[in-house]
Amino acid sequence: FKILQDEGFQLIYKVADDPGLALVKYGEQIYDNIVLFAPSVEEFGGNVNPQAITDFIDSGGNVLVAASTSLGDPIREIGSDCGVEYDEEGTHVIDHHRYDLSLDDGYHTTIVVEPEQCAELVSRCNNRPVLYN
Repeated sequence: FKILQDEGFQLIYKVADDPGLALVKYGEQIYDNIVLFAPSVEEFGGNVNPQAITDFIDSGGNVLVAASTSLGDPIREIGSDCGVEYDEEGTHVIDHHRYDLSLDDGYHTTIVVEPEQCAELVSRCNNRPVLYN
């Protein structure tokens, strides 16, 4: 996350079930951006819930959500509110054309994404292909 700090972002780390978790204070958004790396969370803490995160997005906030093969219902609901549909638990993204020949286990789930296909921030990190698994 050093690159984010180098870009001038102030980072605040919270656990997803922190009882004091809030996105709005005195009617104003506390944050401009949220990086949500809690794919299996079953319930957020404080007054945060999927609707609060959707409201945050609708008010101009940015959210980056990490997914995994075991998603909790709140992440599924946020995805659904934003037009993203996740498959059943335990499933993977498969790409039969852009998988890594040396690292893939034969299921074509280790996907290679070239830097020019990544978000600008990711491609500046290493200027090499990114593997997703």
